Amino acid sequence: MFIKRTALIGAALALGAAAFAAPAQAASSNGADVTKFNDCQSGDLYSSCRTGMAVSHQVSTPSGIQSNSSSSNYTDTLTTTNGGTLLNTIHTQTHSHFLVRDGQVVESGQHYREQTTDGTRQCWEREDSHRTATKVRYDREAHYCP
Repeated sequence: MFIKRTALIGAALALGAAAFAAPAQAASSNGADVTKFNDCQSGDLYSSCRTGMAVSHQVSTPSGIQSNSSSSNYTDTLTTTNGGTLLNTIHTQTHSHFLVRDGQVVESGQHYREQTTDGTRQCWEREDSHRTATKVRYDREAHYCP
């Protein structure tokens, strides 16, 4: 899974925003594990919230291929505690999938998209990669922040 560090996330952590250990609601639907996030934590100066969901799914085929996939879509917000001024919003989407045969990854793909709004501008970044066996099919990154 991708781990992203943006200046706004770093600033939010530096300002004392609480880390998320969201108590999640888990459910199973059609073989998928679904986790929903709806958690807020407040400090002396700031309040941080995460809302959204994550889904993971694993299937084994009769031919011996194991398919694993996961995706998430969530929003993090940081506001001031006194007055509720919105400081920034981060929308994140992820997706990854793996096909495994005889213990070897035969195909994998990872996709990451983040959009950050801080009141004065909107920035985004995206990463996409796809591999088959040991060959990289594509590995792309794009960033935009005016």
